[in-house]
Amino acid sequence: MTPLLLALALAAAPDAGVPRPFSWDVPAQLEVVPVGQGLEVKGLPLKIYAARSKWELNELIVHYAKRFAAAGFYLPMGRLRPLPGLRLPRVVALDVDSKVSYLVYGWPEADGSTTLILGAADLGARKPQGAGRFPVFPGATAVTTFRLELADATSFVAKATDVEVIDFYRSVLGAAGWKERAPGVFVKDGRAVRVLARPEKSAGALGVVVLEQPDDVLTGPDAP
Repeated sequence: MTPLLLALALAAAPDAGVPRPFSWDVPAQLEVVPVGQGLEVKGLPLKIYAARSKWELNELIVHYAKRFAAAGFYLPMGRLRPLPGLRLPRVVALDVDSKVSYLVYGWPEADGSTTLILGAADLGARKPQGAGRFPVFPGATAVTTFRLELADATSFVAKATDVEVIDFYRSVLGAAGWKERAPGVFVKDGRAVRVLARPEKSAGALGVVVLEQPDDVLTGPDAP
């Protein structure tokens, strides 16, 4: 794999450790190899694999999109812009529960096989980076900011219910001119903010991810 492709993989899948295992199970696999050992970007651990399959590229992209959806991951299914300098089909997903992001992209080879880059990023392992673009819920802990595909995001843990968290952002964003299009989804000037909340293992705690991204990303089949 060229340094350019590796750099793109690292940039698009910024952190990894994968606390909740996701088995890639490459269909019609010819080979799979890890890319480096102990990879990190700005202190964030990565797990990236290069694989080859007998399947066609589009079949593999659809396959992983279906697997991510079946696992209950969040997929930005609207119009996705290409990776910088590289126009290749890909699928990205976020496991809100474990805060792991996934990236799959690839290209066809001359022999009819397909090369895939499989990346996973453990967002929860990132060292605190301070607050993001919007205020976090009062009393929130484990605050982390990160970049996921086209989204700027902030994650945190709150001792609250999802209704209380969404009410907080309804007030904060509403005061700044954002309009609520659906519960937990706010839009303004071609941008969209989506508040994703899931119960944590500890009683009464909620894991929250606040994503800000272009509004057209939220206009696909999974959009509210």
